[in-house]
Amino acid sequence: MKKGISFALAALMAVSLMACGGGAAKSTTAAGTEKQTEQASEKATEKAGETEAAKEQSKGEAKTIGVSLLNSTHVFYNSIESAMEEQAKEYGWTLDVQDAAGDANKQLGQVQDFITKKVDAIVIAPTNSAGSKSMIDLADKAGIPVFTMDIASDGKPVTHVATDNKKGGQLAAEYVVNNILTDKKGNAAVITYSEIESCVDREKGFTDYLKENAPDIKIVDVQNYSGDQQKAADVMQNMLLKNDNIDVVFCVGDPAATGALSSITAAGAKTKIIGYDGNPEGIAEIKKGGNWVADVAQDPAGIGKSTLEAIKKHLEGEQVDSEILIAPYIIDAKNAK
Repeated sequence: MKKGISFALAALMAVSLMACGGGAAKSTTAAGTEKQTEQASEKATEKAGETEAAKEQSKGEAKTIGVSLLNSTHVFYNSIESAMEEQAKEYGWTLDVQDAAGDANKQLGQVQDFITKKVDAIVIAPTNSAGSKSMIDLADKAGIPVFTMDIASDGKPVTHVATDNKKGGQLAAEYVVNNILTDKKGNAAVITYSEIESCVDREKGFTDYLKENAPDIKIVDVQNYSGDQQKAADVMQNMLLKNDNIDVVFCVGDPAATGALSSITAAGAKTKIIGYDGNPEGIAEIKKGGNWVADVAQDPAGIGKSTLEAIKKHLEGEQVDSEILIAPYIIDAKNAK
């Protein structure tokens, strides 16, 4: 009987020890899991802090921006470049500005060079709206954001910054109605630049406004000068020969207006000119009080500055509008000085 009691007590103690042992193991595992969770949480917080710090650091880093201009000999693009250089200096950035000289192949080579250099962003003023998509696609594949300015692309840049060109064409047409053909009758012509979408928008803004608001002002001729001043002179000469009377010609760029002026002067015609750009040579002619009576002025400095501002916001992770339009305005004898 004593042996039975002893065996029973021993068994009970063994079960008791096993239960305590199991409980202790369970408690230890829970404590370990809790500690691991705390450590993981601390690491996650630390990593988030590092990410945020890296983001803040990237904001202050110097950037290199590749810029390909349509044509650096044009005073309009000179003004854009000057404004961009000033803004870049404020940001502590470096600009790599290249002149495409109106050559699409040259511009493509410049974009490829920017990609090789691993610039932080690329700005293009396309030499031609159609076909510029390929340059944007190349940069996208390399992870470099592309921004366009002045001339729209058939591709999809992050942001396009330009003058509100349809509005500019409308302003020119309004000027015709309010200051030149006030009886809303007469003949008008347009020297356009068909290869450039922004210039086509100017043409459309002008012609659509007259059709809707002054249908008795006839658009007797529309011809393309392809950005060539001498060709604009030839086009204007041809227009004067074809039409007995042209009261006013709207030129979608100041180089076109300069070319047109030479032919109008040579022919002794009374045709009035409205240009587009607001370049110094146009303003000088307006001050003379001759055939060149008005100009739709752009804000090239505003375009250059707004482009870099959009790039900065994008690189810092902010949302930017896909299109930023800068308002144009009229210059004539009243405000030319």
